[in-house]
Amino acid sequence: MPGQAPPNSEGMRSGVSSRRTLILVGAIVVGVIAALLIYNYVQGIDERAHNNAKLADVYVAKSDIKRGTPGETAAASKQIDKSQIPQQFRPATAITTTDQLAKKVALFDIPANSVIVEGMFVDPASSQITFRERLKNPNHVAISIPTDAVHGVGGFLVPGDEVDIMVFQDVTEAMKAGAGTNDFIQKSLARYLYQKVQLLAVGQSTVLAPGETVDPATAQNQSSGVLTVNVPPEAAQWIAQAQVQGQMYLSLVSKDYVPHAIPTTPPFSKTLPGEDPAQLTPYGPNGNTDQ
Repeated sequence: MPGQAPPNSEGMRSGVSSRRTLILVGAIVVGVIAALLIYNYVQGIDERAHNNAKLADVYVAKSDIKRGTPGETAAASKQIDKSQIPQQFRPATAITTTDQLAKKVALFDIPANSVIVEGMFVDPASSQITFRERLKNPNHVAISIPTDAVHGVGGFLVPGDEVDIMVFQDVTEAMKAGAGTNDFIQKSLARYLYQKVQLLAVGQSTVLAPGETVDPATAQNQSSGVLTVNVPPEAAQWIAQAQVQGQMYLSLVSKDYVPHAIPTTPPFSKTLPGEDPAQLTPYGPNGNTDQ
């Protein structure tokens, strides 16, 4: 209207800003009150669930513990730590200190959240692992192979290694015809029976389970002439048949070795690998470049 002062826009903006601030502060206060009410409600549920029971100290497995794990190791790594449960649920044989686990090992796999009681950890001598228990796959069997230092990688094999097994085929009769006078004739051919076969034991030495140790008084020389492998029953048949036919050769493979088809060498040849310019060395004409 004529003669009337215009509204103060700056004042209006200031009023709106103040109201927004008050609303925000109010929302925060309401949120804090709601959080406190929820916390008190949850605490009340927990107390009612325990019927206000008295809590007792126990030691609990905080994660899965493998059979054979030393008690000191489990305690030091906090795999076993103190916790509390209602007194009425505390086992009478629950341990009261981790000192009770000293010089002992887990008798069996202990799942997480288990209360540690007497008998779960025992003297290592009481937790002997039978050889059959070393067969992790229920569908595998163990079979032994006689060998010597030459055929068995110089006696350097240890339990847990993996080897390729070569057998020999007599081709003397087949070579009576077809070979030229200048041909190199192989009377027997080496063929791969299996690749990457796991050694379960070398002599009396086996792959150690966690916490297991070797008694020096009874340990056998690892270079023993008997190797025990872990294979399916069908493979055991082939290995047994190959043993009857003659000596087998073993070759040690690396951890990352990938089995692949390997053709049989020709029974006769005019050129040997070392005479072939494209071969010359076992690694190719440039030699071993992986040294």
